[in-house]
Amino acid sequence: MQPAPHAKIDVVVPVFNALALTRACIDAVLADELAPSFRLIIVDDASDRRTAECLDQVAALDSRVRCVRNPANVGFLKSCNAGIRAGDAPYVLLLNSDAIMPQGVLQRMLDCMESDPSIASVNPLTNRASQIDLPMLPGSNFASFDALLQKRQPTYPDIVTGVGFCMLLRRTALDDVGLFDEVYGFGYCEESDLCMRLTTSGWRTVVADNCYVFHRGSASFKNRSEHYTRNRKEFDRRWSNEYQRQFSAFRKRSALAAIRRELASRQEWDPKPAVWRAAREVRTELAQHGWLAAGRAAVRGVHRIAASQRPVFDPARLSAADRPGRLRVTYVLHRTVVAGGVLSVLQLVNALVKLGVEARIATLFLDPAVRDWVPLLSEPIVFKSESELQNNFPISDVAVATHWTTAGWVESVCRAGRAGCPLYFVQDYEPWFAGTENSGLAERIAATYEPFDHLIVKSDWLRDMLSAHDKHAYKVPLGMDLDCFYPRDVERDPDLVVAMARPKTPRRGFDTLIASLQRVRAERPQTRIALFGDSRLTAYGIPFPFEDMGVISDQADLARLYSRATLFIDSSDFQGFGRCALEAMACGAAAVVTGVGGVAEYARDRDTAMVVRPKDPQAIAQAVLDLFSDGSLCTIIAQRGISEAQGYDARIEARQTLALMSKLAPYGSGQRM
Repeated sequence: MQPAPHAKIDVVVPVFNALALTRACIDAVLADELAPSFRLIIVDDASDRRTAECLDQVAALDSRVRCVRNPANVGFLKSCNAGIRAGDAPYVLLLNSDAIMPQGVLQRMLDCMESDPSIASVNPLTNRASQIDLPMLPGSNFASFDALLQKRQPTYPDIVTGVGFCMLLRRTALDDVGLFDEVYGFGYCEESDLCMRLTTSGWRTVVADNCYVFHRGSASFKNRSEHYTRNRKEFDRRWSNEYQRQFSAFRKRSALAAIRRELASRQEWDPKPAVWRAAREVRTELAQHGWLAAGRAAVRGVHRIAASQRPVFDPARLSAADRPGRLRVTYVLHRTVVAGGVLSVLQLVNALVKLGVEARIATLFLDPAVRDWVPLLSEPIVFKSESELQNNFPISDVAVATHWTTAGWVESVCRAGRAGCPLYFVQDYEPWFAGTENSGLAERIAATYEPFDHLIVKSDWLRDMLSAHDKHAYKVPLGMDLDCFYPRDVERDPDLVVAMARPKTPRRGFDTLIASLQRVRAERPQTRIALFGDSRLTAYGIPFPFEDMGVISDQADLARLYSRATLFIDSSDFQGFGRCALEAMACGAAAVVTGVGGVAEYARDRDTAMVVRPKDPQAIAQAVLDLFSDGSLCTIIAQRGISEAQGYDARIEARQTLALMSKLAPYGSGQRM
């Protein structure tokens, strides 16, 4: 689609890194076939080289796109103002790079704006923003929830202050009151200040209550509390009395009460997530600050536990919200926690949602930390028990088991007719985790494969292991988010070794890792070591100094750690695939891995990685020392590792998974309620 000679809307997207979210944001804008004529103005606020290159490529491929680049990082406000000044359309949409707009939202927001010439600012409803937040129904995704809102007659209620994550503005109103006041520095309260100037000048700020936009929130903004506290003082100095007057009137009107009552889920007390969070925070405070801080964390936890609520899933409401003609896929996780196998599933669900699938998670537990770890484009369904999950499972065309503990549940819901095609996403060879001393458990795990005609694996090795059980499996190679895992603009430490250390997880080679690193340190004392993967590594008596990175939930932080390192070690006894090693390779660290399992997909000895025997600390240590002593070999392996990793793209994995599911379960094969 070519731009009109005079675009009706300038869509301004300030960008500072966070490439994965930025690409999703921009792709959604450019793919909207229902949008009015627009010009996309990307303001690159001195992002890293990879992000800048991608933005330039987007601009080169689409004539609707213009990229403006700041020579230095100046912050969100100045970037927004620069983007507004760069255009001349009668309307301006300010869109955060961590927001995703469903098709048609831009036109509906414009319809709202043009319904009244006194409207200066329009927001959509969203999952994450003060005053205009509306939680998605469990099992729905942001696009299906937007489609549900479209069925309602909009009222366009007034709100006190708009939210800048997705704000449509009338340019003549900006000419009247001015742009963002740059006294607010890098951001916070600036949109509230603008809206107060608008409303006190006779303009309206409203919400288009037939629109829904996903907002991750705080994707590239650090030190948020400090910025907010300082800026809130300035805002209150200017507007405290007037804001309180308007806000009291807004609360009295209860402008969004009706839609919230209509679409809210029934709540039920569920203390488990709050207990989980409190225990983690107490452990962290004990390790870092001592008993007093841990006591305060415990008190906060008690208050959260008392107030902890779980939205109760209603399968009939979800069936009504599902868009007709879309494939309905439900992945079943026993516990949704911060772990590599869970990440694979959440990443797939997000990618399938972006491909138009009604994809979702059903689980018995959701760790609150997951929401800060991965954007959840679909709201998980959290059941309180196995029986509730099986009796109230969402009507699905495909139900996917993700672990041996969930295989029986999937088999049961398919037998009951609540799902059409049962699939088993086998991520590791789980019988071996039972240990040789527990053959009975290993046999029970292996027996969970039997009822499934269709299994998906990530590696040839896993496919071969399942063939020993007379089971055929489809191979769909694992995909990474290559917009997250790439060599970052950080200085690489020539002496740094990074490894994932999981002391409590069997078969992950913790003792082997520590023994091998102890040998490396003895031979090469200048070696620095960084370990991640467990919140209490200092409790395990590790006999050498190391940088304790704990559990890294921010994927960008993990990519920066990999990019700092010269070497990465995976000492596992075996891996179904080995996500961490491939992530590290993608970021430019030379990998040392054990040669059993799915790592053979990408790890070739002295080519893309150093491959050694498992359970052999001497072999691992020697491989590390060889790389440190031979700089040219280390560089070659690192460069070939980067190249190899480019073949494992999450978007390709999602498309291949969708093609397989569409073949096995034609749309609509699950019964309708």
